[in-house]
Amino acid sequence: MEALFSLVGLLIFFVIGAFSIYLVVDFIEYLKKYHSKRWAQLSFERLFGISQQDLFFYQFHPLKFIPYIFNKDDSDDANVAVYKKRIQLSFFGTSAMFGIYFFISYIGV
Repeated sequence: MEALFSLVGLLIFFVIGAFSIYLVVDFIEYLKKYHSKRWAQLSFERLFGISQQDLFFYQFHPLKFIPYIFNKDDSDDANVAVYKKRIQLSFFGTSAMFGIYFFISYIGV
């Protein structure tokens, strides 16, 4: 029974994490398409000397992107505000599941 709880908790943790990644990628695509000036501020110009078009992954600055996600003053577009709120909730859900799962496994329930 304990193994079942552990498996279900781990699956929920991975599903919430995958959903968070999907939301971030969708938000990045939206920023690139409709707010290119903001995207230019949040991303590297040339990471490792490679242009943005030649890379497989997104070149965003985590130290600029995360404060932008949690900044409430910078919502000029309603869609951006919705994306930010969803990403904040998914980050909270992922961290809550991380805490619950590893706390329960630590105490041995």
